[in-house]
Amino acid sequence: MKTVVVTGGSGHTGRAVVQHLAEHGYQVVNVDQAPPAAGGAPYRLADLTDFGQTYQCLAGADAVVHLAAIPRPTFHPAQVVFRVNTLAAYNVFEAAAALDIPRVVYASSVSVLGFPFFVRPLAPAYVPIDEDHPRQPQDAYALSKFVGEEIAEAFVRRGGLTAISLRFPWIHTPETFRRDILPLWDDPAAGASNLWSYIDARDAALACRLALEANAAGHTVCFAAAGDSFMPTPTAELVRRFYPQTAIRAAGADHWPLLSSARAAQVLGYRAQFSWRDYPADQR
Repeated sequence: MKTVVVTGGSGHTGRAVVQHLAEHGYQVVNVDQAPPAAGGAPYRLADLTDFGQTYQCLAGADAVVHLAAIPRPTFHPAQVVFRVNTLAAYNVFEAAAALDIPRVVYASSVSVLGFPFFVRPLAPAYVPIDEDHPRQPQDAYALSKFVGEEIAEAFVRRGGLTAISLRFPWIHTPETFRRDILPLWDDPAAGASNLWSYIDARDAALACRLALEANAAGHTVCFAAAGDSFMPTPTAELVRRFYPQTAIRAAGADHWPLLSSARAAQVLGYRAQFSWRDYPADQR
């Protein structure tokens, strides 16, 4: 049985990842600054900006899923967001390299593109967006995720480990979808900065497991998103209205996602299993 350390395992996404991995036969260790809301995986309290604590918590692991981060730039000073996220990422990769841990799955973000917390508005160059799209971070959170991908690349360049960076959009459960997304249906402009994109937390967990199991070498970067937008309005209509200068390279069904998960499908075998359209009626 493989032992996987999940950093940030007490958080919104971490809980889903810990549960999913345990259900698929992994021995999971949750490393977080906050205890889990309920029992389950063994828990270690640690500050990942301290290398010694990080090293001790990763010792004995066969792989790491690094989710822990300040998840947005809106509640902490910008320099705190950047320092915590980049230093934690560096320490995780440094400890993994020192401990000969062969695989690190890094939770990156759509924010590396510059969305949704930009200071100066921008538009996608084209949609659907793939991994070749320019990265244009402006805020501290986006920049920290940009640097995190570069840290992953650097440690793979050293040799000894492989890394997969998963660029997630807004991660939701049925409950948070009802709370945070439904109000945007009457105000699609408010959702434009998020590219009307999301992923169910259970699909984020699936992507993490597939990234652990993938026969991949080097450093792989891929978007992992839902198979649709979070809006009832057709996607092409939204793009033409709010991003008229953006080229539409291809279009699927009416509610196709602006983020392409094609590479995740090819490399990881990922395909989203959950859509808000299947949530219970009282949760959407």
